Amino acid sequence: MTALNSPHDRFFKAVFGRTEVAAEFLERYLPAPAVEALDWKTLRTAKDSFLDPELALHPADLLYSVDLRGGGTGYVHVLFEHKSYVESRIGLDLLRYRVRIWEQWLNAGNSGHLPVIVPVVVHHGTATWRVSRQFADEVEDVPPLRDYVPACVYHLIDLSGYRDDELQGAVMLHTALLTLKYIFRNELRERLPDILGLLRDLAQSSMGLDYVRTLLRYLAQAASVDRLSGDELRQVVTETLSGGGELMQTIAEQWEQQAMDRGIEKGIQRGIEKGIEKGIEQGEARLLKQLLTWRFGALPPWVESQLAGAEPERLEAWAKRALDAQTLDAVFVEGIR
Repeated sequence: MTALNSPHDRFFKAVFGRTEVAAEFLERYLPAPAVEALDWKTLRTAKDSFLDPELALHPADLLYSVDLRGGGTGYVHVLFEHKSYVESRIGLDLLRYRVRIWEQWLNAGNSGHLPVIVPVVVHHGTATWRVSRQFADEVEDVPPLRDYVPACVYHLIDLSGYRDDELQGAVMLHTALLTLKYIFRNELRERLPDILGLLRDLAQSSMGLDYVRTLLRYLAQAASVDRLSGDELRQVVTETLSGGGELMQTIAEQWEQQAMDRGIEKGIQRGIEKGIEKGIEQGEARLLKQLLTWRFGALPPWVESQLAGAEPERLEAWAKRALDAQTLDAVFVEGIR
């Protein structure tokens, strides 16, 4: 899957990757008939590899398998949209995903009827969602041919359209939904004390503390400075949560260490890449040296020095000349000795 470069994607996956949170969320916000058809106690996260990497347009997609109350297994595919604009071709994306999921289901050796897939789009951007929820509306409408166009309806959960009292749930879900709703809004600063206040009891447990860190990291990374500065976040945490000052200090130290670790990892990766690059260059130089020796016999010292410091493009140009040059000097005509 594509790397989770967006803090919105990382936060979404960290929260809704917990099956207990996802089950509560979907059970609360899917239409009643869909809720009644699925056994939410059986919800489990499907492996990331089940989604085709070539279709990783939305890195925070989550796919869940869930038992049907009437027997059998279905899937719920959740697509998280945090862009400031509304994706006009999202119906086509969802249709592609469904086809890929079914194909991989068949490739896994399954047979019989294809499993039902419930597509869900979660949006928390500031733009009003005006895109039709039916794929058929993206296709040219030719009345005599309507039967040949799939409807492919998806369910939309647009958090900006819910009142705060409609965004409910256990503490993790409740605070996550409110934070996602306000992260792009100027009211974030005003609403934050109430949101963090819900975490007071949760922060006392180790699992709860891990979630608190995840939420604060998201606020620090995703909220624009004009909506919430680092000092303002630190002040609200200190005033709202017991031991908030020490918590922020600990988190700041962890973030700093993680940033250092990422820097070291990147440095190591760059070193590996440079080493591979250098190895390729040295291999090309050895091959060219062998070719020149075969054509012209023992090579003088100045050729060795030319080959040692040459870039890949220069080596390639020399190699082409070496195939039909009449003399060694003619190979290195632009810069001999």
